[in-house]
Amino acid sequence: MGNSNSKAAKRIVVVDDNEDICAFMSAALRNAGYVVETATEGAQGLALLYNRPADLLVTDIFMRGQEGFETISRCRAEFPQTRIMAISAGSALSMKQDMLATAKLLGVDATLRKPFEADALVDAVRRALQ
Repeated sequence: MGNSNSKAAKRIVVVDDNEDICAFMSAALRNAGYVVETATEGAQGLALLYNRPADLLVTDIFMRGQEGFETISRCRAEFPQTRIMAISAGSALSMKQDMLATAKLLGVDATLRKPFEADALVDAVRRALQ
């Protein structure tokens, strides 16, 4: 990227139990100049944060293992400086709405409904980091 300033690239941890979605998000965010680490469930994502805190945690809500709401709550408590973005496809339309609304109640900085394009993801991440 054409950034000549010395500001380090923002670090993002992406958590989704779908490896294809993880790879897609990781590629899109790396192309936008972010440093990205991925995890396939919440506890693994938090372990990455313990290892090296990130600027943003992007987490799916429905996952095997530690699901998104627990991951969001623990991240909020243990890494208050880390921004959080929740993503979800949910199942029924009304349920999607509820899950992302519930995530907002837990204090996430941004939400994004699946499926999404790479540019929508990058825009949402940029807003979450502001």
